[in-house]
Amino acid sequence: MSASLRVLGCFAALAASIAATAAFAQSASSAPAVSLKSVAPIRKGVDAWPLIANPSTPAEQRINAILTHLNNGMAASLKDCDASYRDSAKDSGVPLTGENAVDKDWERSVKVTMTGPQFLSIVATDNYIFCGGAHPDRGKTAMVFDLTTGGPVNWMTLIAESSDASPFSDSITDGTKVGALIVPALRTMSIARADKDCKDVFEDSQSYQLWPDAKSGTLIAEPFDLPHVVAACAEDLSLSLDQARKLGFADSLISAIDQAHRQYVQPKR
Repeated sequence: MSASLRVLGCFAALAASIAATAAFAQSASSAPAVSLKSVAPIRKGVDAWPLIANPSTPAEQRINAILTHLNNGMAASLKDCDASYRDSAKDSGVPLTGENAVDKDWERSVKVTMTGPQFLSIVATDNYIFCGGAHPDRGKTAMVFDLTTGGPVNWMTLIAESSDASPFSDSITDGTKVGALIVPALRTMSIARADKDCKDVFEDSQSYQLWPDAKSGTLIAEPFDLPHVVAACAEDLSLSLDQARKLGFADSLISAIDQAHRQYVQPKR
């Protein structure tokens, strides 16, 4: 074989390798949507995290394992909350009946906001009557998974360095560790929207929970970990895809939300 033919052969092999790698990357970056199945409530008024129906990949199996673990953790936290509530009611002489019944000390509703492609997003809304600490209280927990890996998303990989973002995480009442981002531009938006009683809340750096919403075709950013006394200032920011792009969020995230929204609003046949 001549030298020129050997060179051409090497280029052909290299081109084939690059094409195969690109095809794999494209396939991995466009994990299809999944179907979910409901899980029986942990008790009346306390929704459980749903699971992926018929998980067919290691990533989907990993997601189900995480959600099952979170459900088990919620059940244990609920028992602790009930015990604290009983002790508090006994000390204060409050009868545990009607609206003060133990089984009403914690309520949770769960909503699926996106099932793919690429990302699975589920949001829990909690109302606590009494679980120790400041009360009553409420809050949201967003669990957003990467369907290609099965792990919670790493938001730092989905936003440009130019955004000056930094990671933040904290554990909520049921022990779930929630990942968030500190993004200066989001804080500026919150200040612009806040009423006079809330503007001072955002004087310092502020973290945000994030989750995609297929119905509205937006990326939701909610102030996270605010002190109890100013929790009412945690107003969601619904970022349009153009806004999210200008803030530096990755094209892979924006494209996935756009595709999910188009599938959500397309006429049902």
